[in-house]
Amino acid sequence: MTATLNPVAPSERINVIDMLRGFAIFGILVVNTFYFFNPWYAPQLTEASSTADEIAHFVIYFLFVSKFYTLFSFLFGLGMFIQMSRAEAKGAPFVPTYLRRLLILAIFGLAHAVLLWIGDILFIYAVAGLFLLWLFRKRSPRTLLVWAVILIAIPILFMGVAAGAVEFARMAPPESGVYEAVQASFAESAAQFEADTAQDYVIYGSGSFLEITAERWRDVTSLFIMVGWFMLPSVLAMFLIGLRAGKRGWFTHQEEHRSTFRRLLMWALPLGLAMNFYVAITGFSQNTLGMGVFGWETALQVAALNIGSVLLSMSYMAGIVLFSQSARGQRILAPLVPVGRMALSNYLMHSIVMTTLAYGYGFGLFGQVGLAAGFGLAVLLYAVQIPLSRWWLNRFRFGPFEWLWRTLTYAQIQPMRAKEGQVA
Repeated sequence: MTATLNPVAPSERINVIDMLRGFAIFGILVVNTFYFFNPWYAPQLTEASSTADEIAHFVIYFLFVSKFYTLFSFLFGLGMFIQMSRAEAKGAPFVPTYLRRLLILAIFGLAHAVLLWIGDILFIYAVAGLFLLWLFRKRSPRTLLVWAVILIAIPILFMGVAAGAVEFARMAPPESGVYEAVQASFAESAAQFEADTAQDYVIYGSGSFLEITAERWRDVTSLFIMVGWFMLPSVLAMFLIGLRAGKRGWFTHQEEHRSTFRRLLMWALPLGLAMNFYVAITGFSQNTLGMGVFGWETALQVAALNIGSVLLSMSYMAGIVLFSQSARGQRILAPLVPVGRMALSNYLMHSIVMTTLAYGYGFGLFGQVGLAAGFGLAVLLYAVQIPLSRWWLNRFRFGPFEWLWRTLTYAQIQPMRAKEGQVA
């Protein structure tokens, strides 16, 4: 008789992983908040920006941008290892269950992007998860690390080649008209993005749900083409690093790997801070349009951001793991555990709450919330999610969307009520 898989019981969960998920969800919210209230290609800073917005821009790019979806991607790869190990221990088939899990995640992602907010990452996770499942799950830790480095390098190499191509066009003979043609192409694209941004301000700010959903669909298809391919290698790279950490026993034998976490923190933290400080102090922005997108300075900023974000996110991970191994650390980090246990529900709650505040069918604040105000809103929403998550998990085993995900994955309705005496 073939054994079957079931969701992990609360008593079997590794607390520090939930702490890390809860921490990552906060960082993701901080970065996303500007985009809940503004079009995707809107400039984050303008001549009218306040000093508070400029400070927020620096802090967000220094400590948040690309660090937290990176950390969450690491945890996704680690989670696959844990699920695969449980399946092997039970003698249960892993691949069919995991494929259903990815399919349902993809459906959640598409629904989230079209019906709530275009900045979804769940669909990208589902696609990257297929590569993880079919190409990498049986690879050695060394092979996983080599491929992770290659994948991290892909966007950097692309930006370098693009910057080189623009520079090559600049050196072409004036009579060839090559550089002028390149300039005209970039100017046309920038003008189109600016026109689309102006349209977004109108529709998202005052449109009905149906009008906004139609606009979201147009924006989603464009955004996945423009941004999705760029994020996919980075996401998959962190999946591989997380899978490697699982195979190395970093989280199943934490005490044996204290020196590993310490070494990681000692070299990755200063390098990560230095690279991300450079990104922030030079005023890099993901919303740059025009020829500057493929200039040498931007290529260097992207390289520093991609590499530095991996280093800093791994520093965050190592620091939290080490801190959690003390009684004081456990007490301080304990509020993150319920947030992390229902990370999917909390992630989707961000979109529900923020788009209700922003869009025309809600409070209509679209275009009226800058970086500093958005940072404050993110802190406020997360401060609400901490006690709310604990309250919910004292009564129920899963978050609402976690329950739905597991019920569909295992093709069996999961018990929802928490057992008596269970405390989140």
